Amino acid sequence: MHTMISKLGLLPADRIIVPKSGLRLVQHLAVYLGQNQYGLDIIAENKIGYGVRLVTAEDFFKDVIEVTRVEKFRGSNSERKVVVQNALLKLNQPYDLINYNCQHFANEITKGKIESEQVNNVFGILKGVAAIFALISLGALISKD
Repeated sequence: MHTMISKLGLLPADRIIVPKSGLRLVQHLAVYLGQNQYGLDIIAENKIGYGVRLVTAEDFFKDVIEVTRVEKFRGSNSERKVVVQNALLKLNQPYDLINYNCQHFANEITKGKIESEQVNNVFGILKGVAAIFALISLGALISKD
């Protein structure tokens, strides 16, 4: 078993969250699927430039600076198997930053919801900034009258 897998105590369907860069502002989510028929630990991820793919734990962790956290799957063993099957059904689905990024993928296969809190947060900030500019513009128009 890969050392990081045992160190983190990963079981199939557990989510792995790692920083996308040294700045740690954006997180990358992936899902541990277990061992394949050759005894290799397999992780499913949706990665920019590749889409949904399977990688060995060795390849996944080779450039990881740190693991932000692990989210343990709370379902039964049969539900874990469903997560693995769902991941395999999504193989080769294209990456889309706004509509289907790594968080959309991880949430879909583990929680049944296609959503990304990171994208929602960015849009929330942008809406807030737009509202402030709108109020400033409105204030400037009113003061001209």
